[in-house]
Amino acid sequence: MVNGTSRQTALIDTDLVSLLQPFPGWQTEWIHLGPAPASYQGVRVSFGSGTFTALHTSSAGILRGVTSDDSVALLTSAPASAFPRNCSHSVGGDRCLVLGPATNLDLYLPQGCHVMIVALPKSTNGNGSEVAIGEPRFCELDKAQINLLTRCMDSLEELRAEPSSSQPRTAQRRLRDLLGPAATMLHDAGPRPSPQRARLQRHLAVIRACEFVDSNLRAPIALMDLCEAAGVSTRALEYGFRDFYGLGPMAYVRNLRLCRVRHDLLDPTHADSVSSAARRWSFTHMGQFSHDYRALFGEVPSKTLAGHQRAAKATGPAS
Repeated sequence: MVNGTSRQTALIDTDLVSLLQPFPGWQTEWIHLGPAPASYQGVRVSFGSGTFTALHTSSAGILRGVTSDDSVALLTSAPASAFPRNCSHSVGGDRCLVLGPATNLDLYLPQGCHVMIVALPKSTNGNGSEVAIGEPRFCELDKAQINLLTRCMDSLEELRAEPSSSQPRTAQRRLRDLLGPAATMLHDAGPRPSPQRARLQRHLAVIRACEFVDSNLRAPIALMDLCEAAGVSTRALEYGFRDFYGLGPMAYVRNLRLCRVRHDLLDPTHADSVSSAARRWSFTHMGQFSHDYRALFGEVPSKTLAGHQRAAKATGPAS
């Protein structure tokens, strides 16, 4: 039983920060990979203690982080869209990803991707013992489950496309009615486990390289540093990163750093100046940094900072 599905008014959110945390307590971030400037749309609808989230992106990126310790989730994608990938394994159509409490997520969303996340509180079974989802697992959906999730996605699309019309009220009611069956599917019946191919050596190498990057992002990083940390050749690492994220390892490092600079420029506790934010993340050539930043985000970094400062003044306390 999901509390609040019958009476509570739906809470609809289209803010990106909220969309990147599909359930309260999720700690996730969006790493923009391009090549086009960031372009995404989405909607999150909450009924009581369960949520539906749909996210569309016309430029590639990574949804990365960890789920809360009191939620479970199912991720899927419409067959007509480009399939997202979690650690090189695709998600979509009759294949979904199930996440248990406090589970790591590393989801690559290619251009033209449409992902839906059904997130629910972890529950107990009929005997009162906790349902253990375990590690993230890929599962297969039967026709009835696919139909259920397709109806959810259709209703979410109505809410996203026509947020101010009277039609979304009908979509809200449909979603509210569908949340109960979705909860039953996830907690009780569950989708069927899907056989997994063994991870290739280059895929394991990407994981090791990313761990190295996370620990050394503010220091100079060369391709040979990544290869040494991953224990593979440059060619194997290149293939692995393209399987995971659709770009090479050094482009990944650059874009991750640019995203961290942008986060600092938008954060009032860090937004001191463009040059200090850039140097904090190991950019030394300001001309090249500005060129790369504009290519990725569609604006120069000084405009990001100025826009944030204007917004802060507009929402600040009256003098």
